[in-house]
Amino acid sequence: MIHIQEKYKKKLHKLTNRVGAAIMAIEVFLAMLIIIAVLISGVALVISVVQQGSLTHLLDYDNFQSLLSYLLMLIIGLELALMLIKHKPSNVIDVMIYAIARKMLIYSTATIEMLVGVIALGILFIIKVSLKKAKVEEDQDIANN
Repeated sequence: MIHIQEKYKKKLHKLTNRVGAAIMAIEVFLAMLIIIAVLISGVALVISVVQQGSLTHLLDYDNFQSLLSYLLMLIIGLELALMLIKHKPSNVIDVMIYAIARKMLIYSTATIEMLVGVIALGILFIIKVSLKKAKVEEDQDIANN
């Protein structure tokens, strides 16, 4: 009976490892698709800016806001790809910070929206700092042992 349970546990462990590896492969594939999309979009952005002929076009507030929105979306895409590959809590925080910053810079018009965004960013920065402190303490504990 005990032998059968151990055999079952080994098979279950192998299956779990294979499923985990398959999920990781899918995540890396999706991250690569995101990176390719960001690269293509970045090239398209550069071509678009060059075709418009002058930088004075970018000095217009609406055009600059549109460019900034586009750039922040590309940054969020890259951070999302990084999050899919590395699986670190700080990467999730980074994606959230960029998304909130984009929302505040591009779409926020009401004062209450801006206040909520600032509070959310403050909380996320506190979480990020505490994660870094915990990582440093963990590294020190490992080095001391």
